[in-house]
Amino acid sequence: MLTNLVINIFLAVLVVGGFSIVLFIFLRKLMSPQKIVLLRNLIKSSNYKLAIKTAKEILGKEPNNVEAHYFLGESYYNEGKFELALIEYKAADKVGIHDKHINEFELREKLAELYSKFDNLEESLKEYILLQKKYPNDFVISVKIGELFERKNMREQAISNYMKALQQNPNYVPALVNVGILLYESKRYVEASKALETAIKFEPSNYKAHLYMGLIRKNENNYKSAIKHFEISVRDKDYKIRSLMEKGSLLMIMNKFDEAVIELERALKNSDNDKSTLTLNIRFFLANCYEQTRNITEAIAQWEKIYSVKPDFKNVGEKLASYQELRMDDKMKDFLTATNDEFLDICKKIVITLGANVTEFTMLSNEGFEFYTLEGGDDKFRNVRKRPKLFYIFRKSTPVEETILRKIHETMRQKEIIKAVVITASGFTKPALAFVQERPIELIDKAGLQNILKEINI
Repeated sequence: MLTNLVINIFLAVLVVGGFSIVLFIFLRKLMSPQKIVLLRNLIKSSNYKLAIKTAKEILGKEPNNVEAHYFLGESYYNEGKFELALIEYKAADKVGIHDKHINEFELREKLAELYSKFDNLEESLKEYILLQKKYPNDFVISVKIGELFERKNMREQAISNYMKALQQNPNYVPALVNVGILLYESKRYVEASKALETAIKFEPSNYKAHLYMGLIRKNENNYKSAIKHFEISVRDKDYKIRSLMEKGSLLMIMNKFDEAVIELERALKNSDNDKSTLTLNIRFFLANCYEQTRNITEAIAQWEKIYSVKPDFKNVGEKLASYQELRMDDKMKDFLTATNDEFLDICKKIVITLGANVTEFTMLSNEGFEFYTLEGGDDKFRNVRKRPKLFYIFRKSTPVEETILRKIHETMRQKEIIKAVVITASGFTKPALAFVQERPIELIDKAGLQNILKEINI
């Protein structure tokens, strides 16, 4: 009897225990979907902090719950905790997506985005390529792939994917702009212009497209059209400084130096990085304009600022060396910085000092004058026919080249003048020196000019 009682009690305990275990498992399974529903609702209501807590509770009991990983990733993503979000999205992808509540497209898109954010371009590409295979007609995916190839400096692959997107949607502006820029950088200007013009047609306020259209028109020497595009792109803060610099440089090329100075000074005022190549170029163009308008002091100030950042930037070192006399020679300073009227008076005095009288003169831009003169002489030789002579006086900082001397020699031939004198505040190139060796052209360089100026009352 006692034995049977013990056995019955033992069997009862087993039955109750087993039922309890089954009940526990059943209730746990029952509660998990309810928690997932709660988790989804928390995310919909943007209650991400509580969603994170709930997801962690679920994963504490079910480490491989794909929905909990996915929605935890969503919560981290919306909280701006991108590294943690990436971990959870990867965990969801690793477990396997078999749930109707998980959007595979969105998961792979988020994975690709975050891989890209952390510069893991290869993994990002893999995700987008998987999506492209599943959704071949989604042109936005092709654009994303193109952007990744662009970041990898794989230009042709990038262009190919942008073109693929445009085959599916010919009017998609981001693809038009991106491919237009790459075609411009590849010097395929006609194709680039077509793409960017189409982008502007559908989105007239696309400032990036206007900037690059301006650059294309600049390359075509269509300066007026280029300036119009830069005047539009300047409205965007991201392109303002570049647009001002490009507009200023074009005005400089067009010899509108005063207008160019205004644009370049605006560009410099808006620049906040003195060491950037963009700022150095702005200063370089600005110095060029100052030099052309004879504001040499300001030009030197800009060259010195460039030199302090990058001594080997273009020809800045040579410019500073060529104007070193300004600190030591007041007469040379006056010669270089004088207004055009003052400069003309100085030049006339130079001609007289060298024994000639000016009969006609022509201004050669802001850099010098051409003088038609007659040789002077003492009164006792007043009946002697005075011979004509050409004088050219330059205050340019760069050496006089052979081409200039050839033009002077041609002028001498046309006017039947057998002598000419060329005076410069710089020097002469080797080909120029070689050209005049057997020709009646006298050359006076900077050192000779300084000696002449010592004899003149300026």
